[in-house]
Amino acid sequence: MELAMKYLPVGIIIASSLMNPIPVLATTNDAQMVAFFPIESEVCPTGWSEYKPAKGYLIRGTDNTSLIGAQKGDAIHDAQAPLHQHKLDDTLPLRRIGNNIFGGPHQRITTIEVSVNGSTSHSDGAMPYVQYLTCQEDKPAVHEPSLSIFLPKNTVQWFTGGACPTGWALYEPLIGGSGRTALPLPRDAVATAAAAIVDGGNSQNHEHNLFFNMPDKEHNIKLMVNSTDDSYFINIFKKTDFAQAAIPQIERLSAKGIRSDIKAGSPDVLIPYTYLRPCQKTSDTINISELPAGMGTFTKSFACPSGLYNVASAAGRFPVGLPPRNAGDPDPLSGTAFGAAALKSEQRPTHLHTVDIPVALSAWGIDTTTFLPTNRFKGLSPGASKLEGETDTTSMTFPYVQLKFCKVPE
Repeated sequence: MELAMKYLPVGIIIASSLMNPIPVLATTNDAQMVAFFPIESEVCPTGWSEYKPAKGYLIRGTDNTSLIGAQKGDAIHDAQAPLHQHKLDDTLPLRRIGNNIFGGPHQRITTIEVSVNGSTSHSDGAMPYVQYLTCQEDKPAVHEPSLSIFLPKNTVQWFTGGACPTGWALYEPLIGGSGRTALPLPRDAVATAAAAIVDGGNSQNHEHNLFFNMPDKEHNIKLMVNSTDDSYFINIFKKTDFAQAAIPQIERLSAKGIRSDIKAGSPDVLIPYTYLRPCQKTSDTINISELPAGMGTFTKSFACPSGLYNVASAAGRFPVGLPPRNAGDPDPLSGTAFGAAALKSEQRPTHLHTVDIPVALSAWGIDTTTFLPTNRFKGLSPGASKLEGETDTTSMTFPYVQLKFCKVPE
């Protein structure tokens, strides 16, 4: 068959290949190493180029070649933790109260419901970050090996391409749970916590419980009503102060969070990320001196391998590719830490939001359908009325595997 094909006219060969295309599969030769460089530099070393899909993005593991380099969400800005908030759009019932108008100060809550439309405060989700220059090794010349062969055994590193390179195997923990990121091992971690997996549940699309007037709940929201101080012809010697509102004890859910620190094209992605393939070194070949100075790498071990040094400033912080520079701003600095305090070992950070939303209340008057001595006041006083309080706490932890983060000596 091969001989027959060899002597077929060129046009027939091309037509045959179009009808029965031979897929071009990615191989281990396509793998290119991607590394964080925890050094004060914005320029990749010779033989490396900045990996642009990670600029302003966390890295999440995948074994799906078609996802590698895909970006989800809007890039983080220089040293600015992404913020989010939650919409509140609901109708709350109010309690009707009968008041004796000769009894002095009274609560005036006689309307049936109140509409609430607004948003909670902003929150960074108690998430800590550190931004690093992120570089990709250029394709080696023919017959030249990738520098990844010189890393120590049990190293975990990110790669592009169709498969892990020779001497490496897929690191499964970083692709489980729809993909996890590598968190530099927190400072308080013990040996058994190295390579621990921490999932964040529904980290992006979380909601918050809203408790109204529930005394057994730590976080409550109350309706604050504008105070009035009026006298009436039937009660000329007494003042009536209607500063308290009464909402029944009810529970609601906020809307899902949306990105709020920028005008986001994908507001439902609260923490932006890109995909790379995570691989672990299985071969014993090692030569630290062949690696570029300052290159960062992860390891499953509790301590850095011989010849590499711990990056203490990264412990417990999510690495982000050095963000792009905005026009008119200074260049982002590699190594800048921002956001919340660094995580402790296997921590799932929690957060809440404050609520301070103006509420439009109707005008009021006396309901003359009820005769003295008991009467009802209609409506609520207009003015500086609002919902005020705090949501319940919840977690939006980005799923991660905590690995020791080390670097080549500079």
